[in-house]
Amino acid sequence: KMNPYLDYSEPIFWLSCLIIDKDAMCKHSRTDYEYSYVHEVGKTCPDEIRDKLEEINVETRPIWKPMHLQPLYKDNDLIKLDEDVAADIFDRGICLPSDIKMTDEEQDIVIEVIRSCFE
Repeated sequence: KMNPYLDYSEPIFWLSCLIIDKDAMCKHSRTDYEYSYVHEVGKTCPDEIRDKLEEINVETRPIWKPMHLQPLYKDNDLIKLDEDVAADIFDRGICLPSDIKMTDEEQDIVIEVIRSCFE
């Protein structure tokens, strides 16, 4: 899923992010310094997509790590709701390339690589 926007608005897509549905996430783990995942047919994770796009020299980034998960703050008390929305977005999200100079062909390549991660 891409960034949501209101029907009556016209987004500029300055930053294009993708969130993988929970039921489409493969088994994965991420620490401050390492990550791992197990490819599963029909499923993927942000780090698998990043690795596959990196193979064709396309840069991506994880969605920004929430402040309460940053090393400086992660051991401090935190007031939050039952559901940690920011951590969930960080876990399932990825920032995609969003250069205004990307051609339709280059966009199609990125889309195809992402789709292939689900195969």
